[in-house]
Amino acid sequence: MSERLSDSATVALVTFTTIARLEEYQRNRSLSVPVLIDREREVYRAYGLGRGSLRDVWGRATLRRYAEILRASGLRRWLSDMSGRTDDTRQLGGDFVISPEGDLAWSHRGSGPADRPSIDALVAEVERARR
Repeated sequence: MSERLSDSATVALVTFTTIARLEEYQRNRSLSVPVLIDREREVYRAYGLGRGSLRDVWGRATLRRYAEILRASGLRRWLSDMSGRTDDTRQLGGDFVISPEGDLAWSHRGSGPADRPSIDALVAEVERARR
């Protein structure tokens, strides 16, 4: 995605995880975007991202996604990755497009971890915000 938008947008990830957990995550994955830590979740609140219900967060779509991850990584690695987790699994995420003028041009507030817009939808919204 960053290559398709390199001339028109900056993509950033905002998380509330710890620095140690983020460093571990970055060692295991190649992220090509800046990552910002918001431990106090001020950005989450400012964009109206609350906590989901247990049913929303741990519904079929989420369980299906974890099953895919488990199949791909194996039980031992998955259990190792999950051990000691203290992150708030009920914190909802979202995707936002900010116009070049700094205004909120588009938003998608997720109802659970599996509720995300497609990359194509995000690219279309970025292009629309540039006009």
